[in-house]
Amino acid sequence: MAVRSAQKAAETEEKAKAENTTVKAEKAETGADKKAEGAEKATLVYIGPQLPKGKLKTNKIMIGTEEEIKAELKEVLSEYPLVEKMLVPVEQLAEKKDRAKTPGNIMNKYYSDIMATIAANEAKEA
Repeated sequence: MAVRSAQKAAETEEKAKAENTTVKAEKAETGADKKAEGAEKATLVYIGPQLPKGKLKTNKIMIGTEEEIKAELKEVLSEYPLVEKMLVPVEQLAEKKDRAKTPGNIMNKYYSDIMATIAANEAKEA
């Protein structure tokens, strides 16, 4: 009796595995999972300088897909395109912040260029 129960449990488990792989294969063929892959949520932090008029503050955390975040920052990105380069994943925050502070590094160059653009825009307004 116990042997039959164990065999039935094993057969049921094998069927479940077979069904799961079939579902995954069907999704791959139809592209149903592509939406989920392309719409992966990200947590990004802005490590650049604070922008004037409260447009974007340093260390602002943004959660969403990259498309959603870029849509939210559309106005800022049109005026300061390098802001996009200063959006870093939370996992890399410490490393990228150190690079932004270190002269001779590309992140520091982006930071400096944003500062120069801010100063130029303020000079135009004055």
